[in-house]
Amino acid sequence: MTKRDGTFGLTPAGELAATEFSRMFDVMDTVSALSQVALLLPVAEFDFEFDRLRHAEVTLPRHNDPFAPTRQMLRIIHGADHIRMVTYTFLPEGDPAARRCFVEEGQSFEGVLDSTLVRSLLEDPASAAHLRELLTRGAEISIAPEPVPIILTIADEQVIIGAVDDDGSPRGLIVTDDEVIRAWAEETVDDSLVGADQLTPGAIDTRVVATDGGG
Repeated sequence: MTKRDGTFGLTPAGELAATEFSRMFDVMDTVSALSQVALLLPVAEFDFEFDRLRHAEVTLPRHNDPFAPTRQMLRIIHGADHIRMVTYTFLPEGDPAARRCFVEEGQSFEGVLDSTLVRSLLEDPASAAHLRELLTRGAEISIAPEPVPIILTIADEQVIIGAVDDDGSPRGLIVTDDEVIRAWAEETVDDSLVGADQLTPGAIDTRVVATDGGG
């Protein structure tokens, strides 16, 4: 610390130390938040070292804002130009906003959805209409041939990993721009597309009839 013109200030070394301490506390906060959702994450699917998440942004639900992870996810998606997604749920089932058509005009969207998620969307007329609207606007949506174990979104340069509990309630959202994790996420989406059944507006109409018990 130095004194100049009657005021105290940090030396360059002191400023460096303060910055490093601040970074250390940020990492500790992130690690603490990650520890609260670690058991809900499909870590077996992660082809990267878990400690690469130490600089991630973690959003947890709060007492007065249980849907904070969902709002953060939608905020990022709304601001992105290119979206790729692999998921078995929309975060969360209880939030009406998650059922709305969140892809804006001019955005590109490529999604691989679990078959149970597609079935639940088609059973709801409003959700089926939104799904059809997405397709007519150029979105590419496919049904995974196998159960999807992860909630994963790539929004431009950011990777989003969601965590939900057994009831489908959001427990956390992890956001990172780590290059290694980004490469893994892109590969995960690519692999999920292999053998996936691409949806079309006509296919949605046929599936809706089937879920209604029609011919």
